[in-house]
Amino acid sequence: MSETITKVPDTTIVLKKSEIRNLDVFELESVSLNANDWLSAGQSEYRLYAYLSTCFNDSVILDVGTRVGGSALALSYNENNRVISYDLVEQGASKIVKDNIEFKIQDFREDETLNYDEISIIMIDVDPHDGVQEVEMMEFLNDKGWKGIILLDDIGPAWPEVQDMWDAIEDPTIDVTEVGHMSGTGLVNFGSKHTVGWE
Repeated sequence: MSETITKVPDTTIVLKKSEIRNLDVFELESVSLNANDWLSAGQSEYRLYAYLSTCFNDSVILDVGTRVGGSALALSYNENNRVISYDLVEQGASKIVKDNIEFKIQDFREDETLNYDEISIIMIDVDPHDGVQEVEMMEFLNDKGWKGIILLDDIGPAWPEVQDMWDAIEDPTIDVTEVGHMSGTGLVNFGSKHTVGWE
């Protein structure tokens, strides 16, 4: 990985559904603590996350809500990026060792080492699924002046508070559940930084 990380450029992102569905993630699945999470796209979000990591190089990707580290692993697919995964408690992910992943036990908003110009993607999947924390985090990012891709999990009807939060987002959004997690996966083009489309 490059030693010098520069500001993430504006990017055109084309989500190619067939490539996402066929992405080979076996190497990541084999080191995962829960191989059952690595189902096909549309059941599991991990192929989508891995694919999105290839849309950027030499950037930082934040994984907010580590749990057992599956999303961090998926986001680490492109080894030219560095993934920093945050949780408030250790839930086993520290057993995963991969050169481009760093696990931290803290709220990412309190991490003073972050340079937000280097961050391309922020994945947010936190408990409780109440739609409140996500809004607070997006307000924090807006106050920081950050722009980029936010990924949200559980935006479907099983989580009505999260779905209401999703429906209220004013930035451009794409419901990517078709190649994400069956509980609902959303992509926010936060600050309209990029051009994002389907193919």
